[in-house]
Amino acid sequence: LLRSGIVCLPGSSDRLGRALLRVTTSGSAWGAAWCSATELARLILYLCSLPRREAKDSGLTVVVDARKQPPAPVLFSALCSVQSISPGCIHTVLLLAEKELVPHRERLPGVQVETLASLKALGRYVDSSQLTQELDGAFPYCHDEWVQFFQKLHPFTASLRQASELLQSCIHELRSTDTLAGTQDVATCIGRHQELMRRVLSDPQLVRVQREAGAVLARLRRE
Repeated sequence: LLRSGIVCLPGSSDRLGRALLRVTTSGSAWGAAWCSATELARLILYLCSLPRREAKDSGLTVVVDARKQPPAPVLFSALCSVQSISPGCIHTVLLLAEKELVPHRERLPGVQVETLASLKALGRYVDSSQLTQELDGAFPYCHDEWVQFFQKLHPFTASLRQASELLQSCIHELRSTDTLAGTQDVATCIGRHQELMRRVLSDPQLVRVQREAGAVLARLRRE
């Protein structure tokens, strides 16, 4: 589903600074069995989690390019699920389509939905410099290259997340130590702390992150 390119996060933003999520309604992927509302919602939620916090907090703007084909019902089902799971995740949906091709405008609770008949109308919301070539814009974006970069980045961020969870768990365990009552308690506490330290220092995931993180980051920056 990610490879299909029917939903992507180019890295651009609208005139109010909200990150743009682009959806293309044409393409064979929409008819595939694996393109379900559940899987589509999972992908959208993941892409919505990628922008910086300040961009996520204001909600994303979804540009739906439906000039060639009306949106599949599964799209709005997925968007409803996304909004239910993460309210405010999506702020606006800009539906680019001929009005006769969209007989009725779908309603999404808590989301502003605008139907736009032309790219000129879309320009009121998004500058052409922030639109990709498919929308006659100048923003550079290649989905295949993005997917290749993602395949390198995702395992690295997953490793960082697991290492962070381990460290947070150990910190929580250290903070939950009961009030010491005597020498025996002190000895027990020291032993417990030493065991936690050994667990952290010997954790394969954390060791790998410590060993490889610098080189991985340097390579990702170059790319």
